[in-house]
Amino acid sequence: MGALTLGPLVLSLDRAYAALGFVVLIVAAEVWARRGRPDVAGWAWATALVTFVGARFGFVLAHLGDYAAAPWTALAFWQGGFAPWWGVAAGAAYSAAAALRRPPLRRAVPALGAAALLAWWLPAGLLSPAAGDLGVVAPSVTLPALDGAVVDLSARGEPTIVNVWATWCPPCRRELPLLVTAARESPGVRVLLVNQREAEATVRAYLADQGLPGDGVLLDRGGAVGRELDVAGLPTTFAFAADGRLVDVHVGEISAAALRALIDGAR
Repeated sequence: MGALTLGPLVLSLDRAYAALGFVVLIVAAEVWARRGRPDVAGWAWATALVTFVGARFGFVLAHLGDYAAAPWTALAFWQGGFAPWWGVAAGAAYSAAAALRRPPLRRAVPALGAAALLAWWLPAGLLSPAAGDLGVVAPSVTLPALDGAVVDLSARGEPTIVNVWATWCPPCRRELPLLVTAARESPGVRVLLVNQREAEATVRAYLADQGLPGDGVLLDRGGAVGRELDVAGLPTTFAFAADGRLVDVHVGEISAAALRALIDGAR
């Protein structure tokens, strides 16, 4: 759900569509450059970089509190966290300035910029509806927790974050301390860490080795949650509102800021 699978690579659809926009911009500019306008290619590469940085900057600015304790994590863009329209605004401003300085760009900038924007925006809008519009609800699955409790994922009454993970998954291991902390320190929100298809002894041994508590850790030996939610790869994190409706999905490793955004959205 919300992901594109290319062999072992799993890419969230929002990043895939953004990548498509960048590819259209660069490829079209290179073709244009080979027809006698070499400055167009340089502009396109610079615009792609400015757009990317602008989108990341916009997200970081909106979540400064989450990055204050560890500012260097703002560079961990692979964890997700982009404000797309900030990027579009930054790219447009840079392109307008470039066109004013270099008249030969004045034909290429609007044409290639519009093509790139449409290549991103049309698929994102037409082929990938927002998670809240999919009509998905928390799965009716009951799982044992490490503390001995039995947890019904479909229980209503409070927002729920469901993270699907495994001990063999490197990005799962990197984000797990953050999620365990969230499970302990998010009053009014259930944070459930659903381990996929591993034995209890394996999960307990891993947590003990890492010095992590088992708060919120559930065992899904049959992979029922992965099937019910159509998980394409690990880790994937789902946010459900108090009435059980899916409101957001994050594919791949998550950052503190992105997790907070999911929790706030579920609330």
